[in-house]
Amino acid sequence: MKKAVLFCPSRVWGGIEKNVLLRARFLGEAGVKVYVILLKGHFADRFASLDNVTVIEVKSRGGDFNLFVVANYVKILRKIAPDVVFAALKKDWWLVSLASRIAGVDRVVLYLGIARRVKSPIKYFVIFRLMKSILTVNSDSLKNEMLKYPRFFDNHNVFRVYNGFDLPVPEEEPLDFRAMLNLPPETVIVGCAGRFSPQKGYDLLPDVLAELPDNIHVVHVGEGEFEGEIKAAINERPESKRIHFLGYQKNMPAFFKGIDLFLLCSRNEGMANVLNEAMSHGKPVVSTRVPGSEELLAEGKYGVLVEVNDVEGLSRAIRQIVDGEKVYHAADLREWIRQEFGLQRMIRETNRLFFEPEQR
Repeated sequence: MKKAVLFCPSRVWGGIEKNVLLRARFLGEAGVKVYVILLKGHFADRFASLDNVTVIEVKSRGGDFNLFVVANYVKILRKIAPDVVFAALKKDWWLVSLASRIAGVDRVVLYLGIARRVKSPIKYFVIFRLMKSILTVNSDSLKNEMLKYPRFFDNHNVFRVYNGFDLPVPEEEPLDFRAMLNLPPETVIVGCAGRFSPQKGYDLLPDVLAELPDNIHVVHVGEGEFEGEIKAAINERPESKRIHFLGYQKNMPAFFKGIDLFLLCSRNEGMANVLNEAMSHGKPVVSTRVPGSEELLAEGKYGVLVEVNDVEGLSRAIRQIVDGEKVYHAADLREWIRQEFGLQRMIRETNRLFFEPEQR
């Protein structure tokens, strides 16, 4: 039986963590024995029902030179003897790569979901040239960004695997936000989803709504370490009465089915899972021009692209969709996602990357 260890010792739940959950699920369903490394007390319940998946909780993720964490990782990996190790978080690249090499694991795949500056050249050189770890990214634009550092990366150690999604079943009941929030029937519901972080651009929402009619409201789902700070700033604005924060939402298909359109106002991304999800539900989308969005929207064919921090452009794009100036048919959006970003493609490419090195 093939074995894979997925490292994701995170304290927050967002797109990367969902990506690990998805990979654990489809690998386990395919008969791979999967072990997921999580921080003690964080998210183990979300993996509990998956086939062939075992959660191992650790007390600390450590720092770059935490010998106790390295020793613990080496002990875990030697006991499991996996075919592949996957580290989902950039903070873990060094320790996971080092522990894997000490434990004798030949294949180490590190995930990057958003463009980062190379701050530690020596560390990157050791990880990707000396220890020969592999980098996987979720968009061509992100791959091209990393290839700008030829001292560390080339086409032999950087691979793009698109995030994949199952098309949702049409029978799912939508959330009725108008009833839930006591809003008039003519209210337009704009959805946002993601962790609270300056990167996500939620601080722009009051300015975006200030340029739009009063019947346009935003509903947001998600959590994060900057939640209090971002909410406090928004609540000082009069537009806050049209911004509704709903916290963690377990039933995301019902969320997406209940909105009229989706807004991604991020300042940086790799490829936003939530944008893919919204399109897979047939919802029209407005997105800032961040890495991955151009590919998902086919340079504007399947949604409106706006420059980062362009509040006026975001407002105008929302209004164009609401007023019917720009029309995106649900069937076309769903078919585009199915063909280019479906789950089966992600499964094939992940299996090839993890278990078929001669095919890479």
